[in-house]
Amino acid sequence: MSLPPNNLKFLAVIFTSCVVEVLFQLGSLLSSLPGLSKSRFARQLTGRTTGGDSTKSIAPSNPESRGDLLFFCSSAGEFEQALPIIERLSTHLGLEPLVLFLSRSGLEYMRARGETIRAALAPPDSLWRWRRFESRHRICASVVIRHEWWPSFLSVFGRNRPMFLIDAGRPAGSPDSKLRNLGRGYLARQFTRICAVDEASRDFFVKRFQINPPQIVATGDTKFDRVMDRATRTKIGGDLRNQVLNFTRGRKVLVAGSIYTADLDLLTAAWRTNPDIATSWAVIAVPHHIDGGTTTKLQNQIQLAGCDFLLINQMGVLAELYSLADAAWIGGACHNKVHNVLEPASHGLNLGCGMRFTNSPEAVQMERAGILRAVATSDEQAEWLMNMTAQHADGASTKSSPSRSFVIERTGASKKICSLLEQSLTTMEGI
Repeated sequence: MSLPPNNLKFLAVIFTSCVVEVLFQLGSLLSSLPGLSKSRFARQLTGRTTGGDSTKSIAPSNPESRGDLLFFCSSAGEFEQALPIIERLSTHLGLEPLVLFLSRSGLEYMRARGETIRAALAPPDSLWRWRRFESRHRICASVVIRHEWWPSFLSVFGRNRPMFLIDAGRPAGSPDSKLRNLGRGYLARQFTRICAVDEASRDFFVKRFQINPPQIVATGDTKFDRVMDRATRTKIGGDLRNQVLNFTRGRKVLVAGSIYTADLDLLTAAWRTNPDIATSWAVIAVPHHIDGGTTTKLQNQIQLAGCDFLLINQMGVLAELYSLADAAWIGGACHNKVHNVLEPASHGLNLGCGMRFTNSPEAVQMERAGILRAVATSDEQAEWLMNMTAQHADGASTKSSPSRSFVIERTGASKKICSLLEQSLTTMEGI
């Protein structure tokens, strides 16, 4: 005799919970070994179940509020995408935001920015851990930003309340794999509503994941709203401003954001072989990984190359630095993948990066439109900078309005998503 579908679903969740729990305990044991205790792997596991970074440390919502609005973010980027929804709905509906992070870097980023929103690391994805967390809070609705499709989480928070997936796009890895899409489709169908970044993604979810068409709508991507909001609110601190102005001494400003050694190799080579760059451009470098070891390595690299670059070892200041810049070099694409191209674009900067930028749909679109310059060699990088200098020999700003227009044209997703979530909330009992 076959089991009813609901029983099969429950058994599947129990099975995955047991697997996750075993792997977590094994990982915790390994990470306690002397050689691994300070590794990045250990940092990602530590504090998920006990201590000040765990869900046990989160205070309950104010009894006078209507309850909690739960957001599940992978890391800092997803937190930024969640913020426009947090700000709109928590104020309008009287719900208190509560944020869980898969990656420790997201939690550290939020704290570095001085955010007061309640937040913690997500526990291992086991049914019993999520139910204990649920019992301590009044979760009225949950919002997953793009990635975190965990079976136990979806099983617990999709029961009798809205559970939204927002900023959903085609999966990056093997989007046409029938086997992977079987599992992806099952998880995607657990959401009460899916908000896709565009019509192509919506059609993909309907066709490949068998999502019921009324369940999914193309709303756009909240990251465009967030970067424009940040750009209009950006105010650089006096100490940082003075540090930058004292260094630049009237030169054009190139902010090299989220860089690695490969990015710095290209920048220093261009600077050494083209003396005019040193007199025309002040280079401000911001590492992707803000830690002592990385900073020391990059600083030594700059000194050995004999370059006069200003290295900023501070988290959460890229937006402030971009507000003073004329151009931006976006790191990562010289060796792996490009990082955030929208933040500098929202400030109307000329944009440059290495050749590995196809991981970012926005970077691809901007490169095709001539808004982003992708370069492979230091000579090309120098040519990009000197062309901007020549075009603005009269001292006018080299800032590019097309990059800002690209972002503005794509805003509006947050308003649409909030309207849908509010409709869902108001139809539920007690809301």
